Amino acid sequence: MIDRHGPGGQPMGLRQVMDRLLEDAVIAPRQGGTGSWSGPALDVYEEGDNLTVEAQLPGLKSDDIDVNVERGVLTISGRTAAEPESQGRNYLVREQRAGQFSRSLQLPATYTADPSEATFEHGILRLVFPKSEQAKPRRIQLNTGAKQ
Repeated sequence: MIDRHGPGGQPMGLRQVMDRLLEDAVIAPRQGGTGSWSGPALDVYEEGDNLTVEAQLPGLKSDDIDVNVERGVLTISGRTAAEPESQGRNYLVREQRAGQFSRSLQLPATYTADPSEATFEHGILRLVFPKSEQAKPRRIQLNTGAKQ
């Protein structure tokens, strides 16, 4: 299912939805079974002065995950291992995802590239990026120009 909302909860236009559909279906399809898959499902949201990225990575250990930020692009990558094939099993459906994965996301320029929080608990990777000081609203003191 495609969520028709972009960053910040803003509704996406038809072209953006179609671009996302094309990317998911052709450019970087998510595959079931063994082999490579495009990566974890992401939730990205703003809360106060923070941007939070949550990646669902059930069954993985923190040693299986690599997180990098380079030139404003957050990349979450790693490898999952397939369960060994058991003799006598005749799978009718097997949707276990295994292999290498990588997921990248362009961070908004208004947030720092260094997360203030990075945790991995119960299969959820959570990264919190604070808003940069330059992006926060500032009150500007005005001079009246009149001498007192």
